[in-house]
Amino acid sequence: MAGNNMAEHDGTAKVEKIKRWSPVWIVPIVTALIGAWILFYHYSHQGPEVTLITTTAEGIEGGKTTIKSRNVDVGKVESVTLSEDLQQVIIKARLNTGMEKMLRDDSVFWVVKPQIGREGISGLGTLLSGAYIQLQPGNKGGEKSEYKLDDSPPLASPDAKGIRVSLESERSGQLNPGDPVLFRGFQVGTVETSHFDPKARNIKYQLFIRAPYDTLVTDNVRFWKDSGVNFDMSAAGMRVEMGSLTTLFSGGVSFDIPNGWMQGNEAKDGDSYKLFDDQKSIQESLYTRHMDYVMFFSDSIRGLQPGAPVEFRGIRLGTVAEVPYPMNVVKQQMSDDYRIPVLIRIEPDRFAQLLGSNFNIEEHIRDGIAHGLRASMKSANLLTGAMYIDLDFYPNEKPWKGPLEIDGQKLLPTVSGGFAQIQQKLMTTLDKINNLPIEPMMREATSTLAESQRTMKATQRTIESLNAIVSSKEMKNLPQDMQQTLIQLNRSLKGFQPGSPAYGHMVNDMQSLDKTLRELQPVLKTLNQKSNALIFAAPGQDDPQPKKAK
Repeated sequence: MAGNNMAEHDGTAKVEKIKRWSPVWIVPIVTALIGAWILFYHYSHQGPEVTLITTTAEGIEGGKTTIKSRNVDVGKVESVTLSEDLQQVIIKARLNTGMEKMLRDDSVFWVVKPQIGREGISGLGTLLSGAYIQLQPGNKGGEKSEYKLDDSPPLASPDAKGIRVSLESERSGQLNPGDPVLFRGFQVGTVETSHFDPKARNIKYQLFIRAPYDTLVTDNVRFWKDSGVNFDMSAAGMRVEMGSLTTLFSGGVSFDIPNGWMQGNEAKDGDSYKLFDDQKSIQESLYTRHMDYVMFFSDSIRGLQPGAPVEFRGIRLGTVAEVPYPMNVVKQQMSDDYRIPVLIRIEPDRFAQLLGSNFNIEEHIRDGIAHGLRASMKSANLLTGAMYIDLDFYPNEKPWKGPLEIDGQKLLPTVSGGFAQIQQKLMTTLDKINNLPIEPMMREATSTLAESQRTMKATQRTIESLNAIVSSKEMKNLPQDMQQTLIQLNRSLKGFQPGSPAYGHMVNDMQSLDKTLRELQPVLKTLNQKSNALIFAAPGQDDPQPKKAK
């Protein structure tokens, strides 16, 4: 009160320090606390962050592109940047709270955008809304924070029931991911992946066969490429196969149990099989038991390919294995009678049902060689020029005195056959023709021909003379004269016909002459018995006496 009194007296304000908090600071403090709480709440309730790696960010934008699962938003892309080496795209995305359970080792992310594929057109809804990322939740393994972003959805979900097997092939491009897997034309699975194994130097394909069709895959099934339309012109002829409409344009792979085989045990996940080129080659793979023979041909082997049949009078016995077959042990000179080695395989299982399982083909071939059994190349297809090996007996062949084995391989003698044999016979015939005395024969033939020509000319002249005689005026009058003569002759003959006077006179004269001759017969008989009866009287004759029969 004393201070106040003094200020009031000297006219100056007295400053008094406030020793307590001003209520004004309450507002910013509360604001800061609320902000901190909001930040804490925001970060404490954020979902997990996910890093997606891809090669292109086409259609993906940070802060805009959403992440969906079953068409429900579960997150959003936060940023899109390039990696430090500029080789990849790093996409940072955050899922909503509680979506951690969707992230497992087998979770899959892919971009959904308009696409045109073999299954049709997909993703048309993103034309207006823009591309988004689809999340397929996983159920195996632990939580991950980094995934690969695919350009297309997986062909089979990780939790799909079925079996996965792999196929091996020596040729690439046989199958593509997405190609159907068929069983007797019905789709039961899909080709998932294909990659080249540099160590094994082959192509490996992974197939997924969904349940319940996975039981169709057994340990003895065969897989072959189903190319829609298969056209083959080989030594066995022309063959055209057409697959189902599903594989007509896109191709695929089929599997089945070979004909005559029983169903095997069910396959296990991860089993590996061989991919065959076509269904026909499956049957060829069944004959695993074989006996090898090497043959040496002096004819051209053009058209003879591995896989060509080996037959005996139309019955297939085996297959050509290698053409030509390298044999460094046998030394041959090109200038000499060079013979090309060919390796064949006699497969007893091919004719086991026909000849019985106890048929010893090796013994029969050995005995057959002694009796003229030989191998020859013959044409199997005139259009393609394909050849095959034919075994048959040639009785005119000389007995085989050569070896029956060379370098551990059984040897089968050969003869020229097919066109080569025809060519050889034709050349032999031509040689015989060349040895004929053609020139003397031709000279003689020429001389004979000239003589024949002269004869023909003389004959022609004779014919011309006859034609001149026939066409002469005298010859033309000759028929008329002959006709007049015949008329006169006819008239003369009519005078001697019965009833005519001349005919009557002639008959009377003939009767008178006959009567006279009858009267002269006794006189002539007497003169015959006695020539001087006209001078001396002839004795009378006795009357004839009857005689008894003997």
